[in-house]
Amino acid sequence: MATTRNPRPRARYRKHRRDAAIRRRRIVLLLVLGASLTIAGVAIAWPKQPTAPGSGEPVAEAAAIAEGDGDAVPAATDGAETAAAEAAAGGGDDAGAPPEAPAEILPDWEPSARAQAAIDTAQANGRPPQFVVVSFDGAADYRMYDRWLGVAEETGARFTFFVSGIYMLLPEHATTYQPPGGFEPGFSNLGGYAELAGPKSAAENLRDNVADFNRARALGHEIGSHYVSHICEQADAWTKDDWISEESQWETLMLDPTGTNELKRPLEPIYTREDFHGGRTPCLAGDKEAVYAAMAEMGREYDASQPGIFAVWPARQQGLWNLSLPTIDRVGSQYPVMAMDYNFYVNHGQAETQAQADEFEELTHKSYMNAISKLHAGNRAPFITGSHFANWNKGAYMDALERTVRDQCGRPEVACVNMITLARWLDEQDPADLERWGMGDFPGGPNEGASAGAATEPQAG
Repeated sequence: MATTRNPRPRARYRKHRRDAAIRRRRIVLLLVLGASLTIAGVAIAWPKQPTAPGSGEPVAEAAAIAEGDGDAVPAATDGAETAAAEAAAGGGDDAGAPPEAPAEILPDWEPSARAQAAIDTAQANGRPPQFVVVSFDGAADYRMYDRWLGVAEETGARFTFFVSGIYMLLPEHATTYQPPGGFEPGFSNLGGYAELAGPKSAAENLRDNVADFNRARALGHEIGSHYVSHICEQADAWTKDDWISEESQWETLMLDPTGTNELKRPLEPIYTREDFHGGRTPCLAGDKEAVYAAMAEMGREYDASQPGIFAVWPARQQGLWNLSLPTIDRVGSQYPVMAMDYNFYVNHGQAETQAQADEFEELTHKSYMNAISKLHAGNRAPFITGSHFANWNKGAYMDALERTVRDQCGRPEVACVNMITLARWLDEQDPADLERWGMGDFPGGPNEGASAGAATEPQAG
């Protein structure tokens, strides 16, 4: 039976393009206005990107220490910020001149030119591209943004950065956050607030955060939700309304750092609520039905919180694309592993020497490469991986991921895109095509012609 194609996704896609163009023009006008006001003597604090320390080493987030990593994390600062630190965050009289506004703010749902070329080539050959989707949880530390935005520029990759909202909160304003589930106001399961978001004071880290998110967003990367304070198992009992409360507070922390933290000079995000498309729950926790119902009501388009099965194409569930993390073969073991750095880390254990860390890096890199190669030669289901802004095992997993991105993103018909790009592309596809591709039925696929053969088989009876 012929499948009737739903025209709504294409109309929705065109509407997104129009809306995005309008938003980009509006944002650029606001930025130009802001620069003019600054010249006139009205100081508008757009945070400057600081220079990375000479070592270039990313610092582990607080969760890494809590889970047994021996790498150092900056000590939490006192709740009372110094005048100098507040000025660095935009609260004093010496916040500095804003950096030059971006000439263009790229849509976060459009692939890079290199990725688009890979998509076009694959579809011209009658088959789907091999998507590689890299996402980061926690996603606050300017040194990591320096690293990964550089990798993206060199490879044509686009990333999704899932941000924990607690990193946008100064300690003295912690009780602004009202967590669901009976927790005390200001509860942080990470053990701190903006002081955990980098090597500086909380106020300076807050300033860096807004600069990093602005920079990433302007370059076409996606800013997504990792919710607020990394509450895990307890969140399994949260209701739909609890999740709406959590996500609404995350939005406020991301969009209004000035009001939330009572800064004297504003920090100005260039991203808006319309740029928030999906998220990943902490520890992949939460009742799926409640989470999805909340996200759908909040206008989200996908969820990235579910453990998945290898070589299975995404499907819609409760109106959202389920962009799950697949389980892949782990090189060096008979047991599989979820395609996430923390899961490799738990299975490997703590590296006692640099040589052991190097071995873990090599095993992880081979695991990622083998998985993508199998998909590329198979049904080309998207490869989705998650990582953290953490330095587990001397950076083994960050290094393995970077090697994978550099090795894969230039391969024929391989498109390295972010979550929302994949979700919007899926919107555009005929459901019958998605079903065929899931079977590997396309030119050069492992089951080429299978669906056509099935349709012509004589029926019993």
